[in-house]
Amino acid sequence: MTQKVPLKWTLVSCVNNEAVLQSCLLNSSSSVQASEIILQRGFSSAALAYNNALDKATTDVVVFAHQDVFLPQGWEKKLQCALERLSLMDSQWGVAGVWGVQSSGHRSGHLYCVGLGAVLGDEACGAAHVRTLDELLLIVRKSSRLRFDERLTGFHWYATDICMEAQRQGMKCYAISTFCIHNTNGYNLLPWQFWSSYLFMRKKWRAELPITSPCAEVTPWCWPMIRWNIVQVINLLLKRHNPGRRVEDPRLIYQDLLRSGRITAKAHVG
Repeated sequence: MTQKVPLKWTLVSCVNNEAVLQSCLLNSSSSVQASEIILQRGFSSAALAYNNALDKATTDVVVFAHQDVFLPQGWEKKLQCALERLSLMDSQWGVAGVWGVQSSGHRSGHLYCVGLGAVLGDEACGAAHVRTLDELLLIVRKSSRLRFDERLTGFHWYATDICMEAQRQGMKCYAISTFCIHNTNGYNLLPWQFWSSYLFMRKKWRAELPITSPCAEVTPWCWPMIRWNIVQVINLLLKRHNPGRRVEDPRLIYQDLLRSGRITAKAHVG
């Protein structure tokens, strides 16, 4: 029996916290299975850092992950299987990720979010056609020639933007079932930079509005932005909001998820 040739892929991350990087992304046994790892430090925006990484990458498949993402054992095998199935379905796919949303608002993918304290989606997702993807983990084919818009400053909304760019160029985006853990702190209030980028998206994609992302909906009148902040302030004043906090070792969360049955053996390859 012929042994399958392992997928060649590049892992990219923007880094501003070395301790988080070491305890999460580089604490993942799957990270060492990447053909190369590109860690981007000192960039003023995700777009600049990621385009620079695309130029450096020597593989066609490039995985962009937050520094606080944990990839469980065997994740690279799940990735290979998922991309092989996706390529049979759509060889010219644009962007893939682990969590995405359709225009209808239906969400697909599979991950555990520490900030929310919840498993999102399930392993049966397969490859679901979505309009936008969450930026915690994105997968791009270098051969697609997709680029991140460097006019988008900071580190927010770049996933939604590149998904829209892919669709403008006739490519589709997909949420695939490759379970990971986002070891992130939950938000009390989102930073102004998030909303500044929201306004950039509103202007750039005015003809495509409304756009539903995994985090917020962009509309002509910005009502979702206004409503979100009003509700959040009320919840904070009434002490009804208790966001989850990042843990020191996400491997313990993964082991607990397996033991409790909140994720099954189908989500675990190792």
